[in-house]
Amino acid sequence: MVSIKEYIVNIIVDSKGLACPMPVIKLKKALTQNPSKERVFLLVLTDEGGLKDIPAFCQQQQLEWALVQTEPFIEFKVWRKCHLEEGGGKNG
Repeated sequence: MVSIKEYIVNIIVDSKGLACPMPVIKLKKALTQNPSKERVFLLVLTDEGGLKDIPAFCQQQQLEWALVQTEPFIEFKVWRKCHLEEGGGKNG
């Protein structure tokens, strides 16, 4: 089984220094501009509100996500569900 940490990031969404909901808005914009199912997004943020907002947004949009780290920045990997299913893995 492949760990999500091993999936290569295609797009970095830098939201450092932005208060919520801006990280969610930037992620949504990146998803819209990059509709390919093969994309893995790395969202980097500093606002701790994102620890609740990003998972809620992903659930609402039927996206998969993984919290990669919380220090020195909060980082989430986000991908469309079918990308991981096609890759043969689940969670890592």
